[in-house]
Amino acid sequence: MSRPSFRKTTVRVFPSVALLLALGAGGPSAMPAGQDHPRSTRVYTLTPSTHDNPEGIAYDPRTGAFYVSTLDGTIHRGNLGDELVTEFLPGSERWQAAGLSIHRDLLFVAGAFSGTVRVYNLDTRQLVAYFEDFGAGMLNDLVVTPRGDVYITDSFVPVLWHVTAEQVAAGGGEPYAIPVLPEIDWLEDGWNLNGIVALQGGRTLIVAQSDAGKLFRIDLDPRDPGARRITEIALDEPVYADGLLLDRGRLVAVTFLPEPMLTFVRLDARGTSGTVEERRTDPTFRGPSTVARAGNFYLVVNADFETGTVPFTVSGVPREPVDRP
Repeated sequence: MSRPSFRKTTVRVFPSVALLLALGAGGPSAMPAGQDHPRSTRVYTLTPSTHDNPEGIAYDPRTGAFYVSTLDGTIHRGNLGDELVTEFLPGSERWQAAGLSIHRDLLFVAGAFSGTVRVYNLDTRQLVAYFEDFGAGMLNDLVVTPRGDVYITDSFVPVLWHVTAEQVAAGGGEPYAIPVLPEIDWLEDGWNLNGIVALQGGRTLIVAQSDAGKLFRIDLDPRDPGARRITEIALDEPVYADGLLLDRGRLVAVTFLPEPMLTFVRLDARGTSGTVEERRTDPTFRGPSTVARAGNFYLVVNADFETGTVPFTVSGVPREPVDRP
């Protein structure tokens, strides 16, 4: 989810039908009141916009709130009915904040170059788990499975990090490093693993290799935390993805080439090939980094690393194109 200009074994075989069912689900997203059929983009403004560029976003279907991270570690909170997104958790010199994910009442924060993962209770705002010892990479995005396991992408170190649900419950522990070589051709001078989504209850992951324009499927073995099978998803054209979202059987990718936009990729039943079905841009986009679904809106974070123009914003784009009946 971050592309700042300063750079910037054996597994079990899963049935295709199960993957198809997983792809058909868009993930939990309650319908906010009064948002059944939005017809225009809404702009939400981070207030104050003094906490560095925004990065990640996550939507909480329990409360209808969404959360936005900034690179200095600050977390903002907003809702669809209010154009102002205000400070929720303060930043710190100890850590940064990039990708966000919500599981039940917990907010998970990938720590970018600070090499940390933090977990907060959303109801109390208390830090309930803290992880470090990730090495000298860039923790970019993360996903939490229904079981509560956490998988974190690293843009500069060729591993996928894993924190177990038991470690989260214990408040800490040493993360597991799952190697991604040699299946992923690692770029020595570029942004590698970035956006990530989970399928099949967390047994299958899809990750983006940003600067290569590639997507990869990673099958995991629940009996062996280190076992994995990595397959490149055959695409009809490159997808230079930052953040990823799974919605209605399609990957919604925030892409930066040929211009900043949302790119919709339809995956086949096996999850091994994909077709770009639609591209959508919006005049409110300013260097977008990632996307979350909130009811019938896509919330797109305008990271704007190129110009850093304040105030920073989030674009609430209708889930259905406005020209669609």
